[in-house]
Amino acid sequence: MIAQGVQPVPRWRTAGLVVPTAMVAAGGVGWLAAVDPRYAVAACATMIAVPAALFRPKLIVYLLILTIYASTFQISDVTAQRLAAPLAGIAILSYLVHNLSFRPRFDRLTVAIAIAYALLALASASWTVSLSGSIYALSSLSISLAFAGVFALLVQGPADLKRMIWLTAIGSGILGLWWADSFHHGTFRGANIAGDPNFYSALQVVALPLILALAAWSRPLPRLVLYGIAAVAAVSIPASLSRGGMVALLVVVLLVAASPARGLFGTIRQKLAVYAGVAVIMAAVVAYAGDDLANRFALLASDPSGGAGRADLALAAAHGFSEHPVVGLGYGGFVTSSFALLRDTPGVFLLAHLRYQDYPGQQVHNTYLESLVELGVPGLLLFLALLLAAARSLVRSARRARATGDRFVEGVATALLIGLAAFSVSSFTISTETSRVLWLLIGLSLALSAMTAPPSVRTNRGQTPIVVQTNPEVEDPGA
Repeated sequence: MIAQGVQPVPRWRTAGLVVPTAMVAAGGVGWLAAVDPRYAVAACATMIAVPAALFRPKLIVYLLILTIYASTFQISDVTAQRLAAPLAGIAILSYLVHNLSFRPRFDRLTVAIAIAYALLALASASWTVSLSGSIYALSSLSISLAFAGVFALLVQGPADLKRMIWLTAIGSGILGLWWADSFHHGTFRGANIAGDPNFYSALQVVALPLILALAAWSRPLPRLVLYGIAAVAAVSIPASLSRGGMVALLVVVLLVAASPARGLFGTIRQKLAVYAGVAVIMAAVVAYAGDDLANRFALLASDPSGGAGRADLALAAAHGFSEHPVVGLGYGGFVTSSFALLRDTPGVFLLAHLRYQDYPGQQVHNTYLESLVELGVPGLLLFLALLLAAARSLVRSARRARATGDRFVEGVATALLIGLAAFSVSSFTISTETSRVLWLLIGLSLALSAMTAPPSVRTNRGQTPIVVQTNPEVEDPGA
């Protein structure tokens, strides 16, 4: 019904606005396609994604998952994740504007440490040895914080978790098949267009326990599909020949075996069946690729630079820390200083680093050492505290979910805890301070802390009491 005195907008006038706008947009996309088809694709995606971020911000959760898996896609050296960052910010603002009475119920310790870490990184721009390096690193951190904010705010119930994990499983399965096929055809791991094998394997060790948790609470046919995807993802990690990834995979296997069956498998019998399948898969992998895997680890003994230069970079990082022991080189300062530090560090095999002479520099390839050399002891302690706070939050969420009988959320919290532990192990061989996967884990730890928080009744003057439900059978209205 139209309010009295308000005249409806004639359809011809609406069409008169929409049609010219659509024609201009189509012409613009056509011109961009003539310049570079990638620009046209980006423009089309923007015209779809921006309204989604404004009016359906929850859709951005799934878009960000896609960008994590499509991280090799670039437009003029801009990754898909950087293109999606503004959409993440729009989605957060849109959600907060439409929920002005929103009161966060996140784990306060995790939030406080994350803010302190970000502020220290920002402050380091005032003493950094490379302002350009710090600006780039800070922009990367801001993107990661936006990703974490989207997952923390917009993943609000079991239905959201299921959809997100299904999308994660599909991405893991597709990339897993790609890496397995690449290994079978002898594609050099460093030249694989699917991205960096070490970051890929770190992503898969996080996805694996989540897929298992979803499979445990799915119907028989989807469960078989999910277990098949998990098998492909697990096999693809050795196929990437990432030594750190294989160690992290072993951590996942051991932690999943040690975890209670009720969350990740549902029953003891189901857990035993899965591990029987794991034994068969491991035997097949060793039979097919055992020599390649053994040679990959044997290279460590004959490499004078200590694992593709990682030992040299660790020595250079220690040298850099000795010169700036209090506050470090500044956030992002190691990369641009890496060659100078390598030249000044005794015992370094410089020939191993000549292949990077056309690059701005190298990362430490050890998150903890990089935090130490760039932000000093305070930065390393804050980073470690952030990991521990997120782990503590996940443990508390699992216990709360168990107390309310929500075994699926308990399983997801357990899976995220295992993924965080495995990712922390991977971080000994790669630099992950601004990794979207790490901040996804932190964001989801906050989402689960809000999801499992004890029920509360808040009464404001002139308002109806607000009751927060924790019953897992009640579907989230925003899902």
